[in-house]
Amino acid sequence: MQKVLAWKIAIVMILALLVQLPISMIDGLTAERKARRDGVVADIARSAAEAQQLAGPVILVPFTHRSMQVTTRTDDSGRTHSTRREKVRKGWVAVLPEKLDIDGALRLQTKRRGIYRARLYTGQLELRGHFVIPPEHRLHRSGPEYEWGRARLVVGVSDPRGLRESARIEWDGVPLALRPGGADAAALNHGIHADLGALSDPATAATAQHRFRVTLALRGSQRLDIMPLGRTTRVALASDWPHPSFTGRLLPEADTRVSDAGFAATWETSHFATNLEQVLQGCLQTQRCKDYARNAFGVAFIEPVDLYLTLERALKYGFLFIALTFAAFFLFELLAGLAIHPIQYALVGVALAVFFLLLLSLSEHLAFVLSYAIAALACVMLIGFYLSFVLRGARRGLLFGAGLGGLYALLYAVLRLEDQALLMGSALVFALLAATMVGTRRVDWYRIGLARAGTGAATPS
Repeated sequence: MQKVLAWKIAIVMILALLVQLPISMIDGLTAERKARRDGVVADIARSAAEAQQLAGPVILVPFTHRSMQVTTRTDDSGRTHSTRREKVRKGWVAVLPEKLDIDGALRLQTKRRGIYRARLYTGQLELRGHFVIPPEHRLHRSGPEYEWGRARLVVGVSDPRGLRESARIEWDGVPLALRPGGADAAALNHGIHADLGALSDPATAATAQHRFRVTLALRGSQRLDIMPLGRTTRVALASDWPHPSFTGRLLPEADTRVSDAGFAATWETSHFATNLEQVLQGCLQTQRCKDYARNAFGVAFIEPVDLYLTLERALKYGFLFIALTFAAFFLFELLAGLAIHPIQYALVGVALAVFFLLLLSLSEHLAFVLSYAIAALACVMLIGFYLSFVLRGARRGLLFGAGLGGLYALLYAVLRLEDQALLMGSALVFALLAATMVGTRRVDWYRIGLARAGTGAATPS
């Protein structure tokens, strides 16, 4: 009867959905391990140096502006009273370099904590260029209400713990004494600075040009961002890391080179593209620096195929493995007239789910390709051995094992791809569906159901 066939189909579908439960649990375990890994990496960064943002150098001049504020009020008798109160405002005026060149060589190293690893870099950076202070510059306003402090040359570093002792600043060829800290302003609060004293008064001096050279040994993790504070800025970075991800609002020039030996990239921009002089001045005055922070660009040191993201992608194909295996069992059961018990379906489904658990646990200790090979081989051998008895023939078990091994090989090929993973996965699903439809195009499902009911094949042996 067709009812027997329908019941068997329903049972197989329910078993396929139930076997998806342990795969979902493994998916949750993968997310938990990923969160733990991210926490350990962040903790390593906190104990060493976090992602760095380099800004400057820039000249900052503190000022105090004093003004009299007059308020008036009228009393009950109609007489007017005036109150004078001094209002004091403090702030900074920034002078950006006319030309800024930054050259850096970054070397990656790995720091371990347990089974987890974090990538740290050490960069040797040189910043050079010159400032032009024109006579009409606004920081020398006339009048006694402005009180100007000593100018300082500031190099902003987001995490000063990454600064090595070899930092050096030269101003017009003369080394300057370095001091920690930047300025009490959100944009350049951290870093190093050197005292420049009082700038010459442009009212009595010609246009002043000052050359600078800054050398830094900077340590950080995950990424390095550069703030292009020069009126014209050129940044050249090179590293031994072969998988850079260029970030920010400005991509490097077309001559960027990326190979297995590392990368070399160059950026060029001007203040016409960033308007950073006005943006920085607004940030110093209001402490609202969202627009300022958006202008950074740089490079992130990423792993192109992250372990846990790869595992999460593999788990998305878990139901496909179960569905294909169960479908193959069902077709064999119908076409060969051999009954397979639901418990046998379930055991094979659980073995397929255990593959992903083995892959997760092994890949945290071994290379992914080796972990994948061990987990796949173990599951193929176990399922092939079991099916040689279930299907009553070693040859049948070997054929099913070989087919399952082919599926694992195809899945590995899909997982190692980056941009084409979805395309290859879709093509795989379509090819398997097409093969099933072509292979069963002449099957008379009504006749199979009637024959099955007549022979009693629905009863498991």
